[in-house]
Amino acid sequence: QGLGDIFVVRVAGNALDVGTTASLQYAVKHLKLKVLVVLGHELCGAVKAVQLPLQQLSKEPYDLSQALQAIKSGLDESRLAQLRDNRALDREAV
Repeated sequence: QGLGDIFVVRVAGNALDVGTTASLQYAVKHLKLKVLVVLGHELCGAVKAVQLPLQQLSKEPYDLSQALQAIKSGLDESRLAQLRDNRALDREAV
């Protein structure tokens, strides 16, 4: 690895799972990475999708449905229900 090389891990919904954690551990242990930068973004499509009812998420392909349901389990839906502005709702959900 040379100066300025970047090791990128992308994940849907800004959700930390086993694959993501393992990728970061690999970079630290085997590539001797010294600095981790974690970035998210607003208006995430996966986070927007998990705001749909569970029965709608279950219509997605199995693995996608499981990932979306896992992300949904991390949302504080009672708090999000108090927000009226859609952009604020999306920003808070991320």
